[in-house]
Amino acid sequence: MLRTLRLPLAALLAVVVLSAAARPRAERFAERFHPRLEKSNPAKDTVLAAAPATIELWFSERVDLAASRVQVVDVAQKPVTLAPLWHDEAKKDGPVVAQVKAPMAPGKYTVNWVAAGSDGHPVRGSFGFTIRAP
Repeated sequence: MLRTLRLPLAALLAVVVLSAAARPRAERFAERFHPRLEKSNPAKDTVLAAAPATIELWFSERVDLAASRVQVVDVAQKPVTLAPLWHDEAKKDGPVVAQVKAPMAPGKYTVNWVAAGSDGHPVRGSFGFTIRAP
């Protein structure tokens, strides 16, 4: 009986091993050919003493602003009003910037972003920060 199961088990093991090996390759491909967030201001999980005037995002490549967006929401998922995105060429590596146009109360916020690079394929991500009560 063990002999008859040997070939199907070997085939199953091969599929599992190849699937596990293919996943990192696909992730490396996506990282190589799509923009990825390298840093932000405010940074992920930062606790701020005051509301930020802008949200700044540095990507691994220049992103197409027409195909990109940034949204900031509070814990109730209420969006914060932001100005249209722009590249700040005065700063190193020209981050994508969204000016905050409305007051932000103390609390937790989430930045949701979508960025498209030269191939036009959008990638998404999010991170949070907190504004501390005075």
